[in-house]
Amino acid sequence: MSKYSKIADKSAKDIGDEKLNVSFEYLDMDTEEFFFHGMEAEFYKKFFNCITTIKQSVNKDIAEQTHPALTPKSIFNKGGTKSTFPDDVIKKVKDKLFIETRDEDESKEKAKEITSARAFEVRITKASGRIHGFLWNNRFNIVWIDPAHNLYPQNSHGVRKQEDYAKVRCCSIEELYSLKEQLKSLQTEYDELFVAYSELYS
Repeated sequence: MSKYSKIADKSAKDIGDEKLNVSFEYLDMDTEEFFFHGMEAEFYKKFFNCITTIKQSVNKDIAEQTHPALTPKSIFNKGGTKSTFPDDVIKKVKDKLFIETRDEDESKEKAKEITSARAFEVRITKASGRIHGFLWNNRFNIVWIDPAHNLYPQNSHGVRKQEDYAKVRCCSIEELYSLKEQLKSLQTEYDELFVAYSELYS
């Protein structure tokens, strides 16, 4: 074994022992099965606790699927509603690799490998769903947040949409203005009734 091989082995071991970083660079908010909005406050506490737990972990805790709290599992190899991450996620990885390799085909194949062979899900809590992402450059790169378990849905539920599953209803600007108008109208009605009621006893 050459001295360079020993250095490379040591470097790989050092990285393996380093705590993971968490990246939202590849977060996909366009796939409707996976959503982050409209949940109750308790969900967000559990979500950020999960992020902290990931950052206290090392690569092999997830890669070897041994972390007791995160219960990581390899994805895209046993059915599910999706067979790969979105094309634009894979393209972003490919573009980064191309800067290093300057080889279009090689960077494309490697990007596919990274986003499939290194794709895992980790548990937020048993009842709060999972986070799906991939390990690369000592980072857990989050792609999907899945509170409704829509990647691997239970047969009794099937895929659940955000508007059916989320607990807190979200309003658009138009809906907000509409609600304000309704409140004004109700206030006017209340004022008129109060005046009429007052006149009855005056």
